[in-house]
Amino acid sequence: MDIADPKMMDHIIRGILMVGATGVVQVVAQYALSHLLDALPSPPESRFPRFFSLAHSVGAVMILLLGHVVQVLLWAMLYFFDWHAFGSFGDAVYFSLASFTTLGASELTLPTNHRMIGAFEAAAGVMMFGWSTALLVAVVVRTDHRRRP
Repeated sequence: MDIADPKMMDHIIRGILMVGATGVVQVVAQYALSHLLDALPSPPESRFPRFFSLAHSVGAVMILLLGHVVQVLLWAMLYFFDWHAFGSFGDAVYFSLASFTTLGASELTLPTNHRMIGAFEAAAGVMMFGWSTALLVAVVVRTDHRRRP
């Protein structure tokens, strides 16, 4: 594939836009997480610090996981509905999830002219999982019920 090829540039632009859309979903998940943490009592100040520490952590995991599922579905919709790259939506979702997690789906591949987008999805997945990890660390630090000197 030649970078000067207009189709190649179209794929690069589409990949960048999809990474941007993935980032928007991550921001929405971050806002939802922030609202959850504001709605629940702060563990260090509550009567039940261990319970609320658990509620904060599990709530954070569930919100961020839901965000990742939406992100994977966005990519799968591109593959299935726009490009008809797979025989079923389930295959598109499986391929997308495998790409997003950088695991890869060896039994499924994108058509040659769309493969660059799969690499963009893998890059987006790495960034989104890193972002989610940072958010989870922040939740754990914030909800640690032990008092620090």
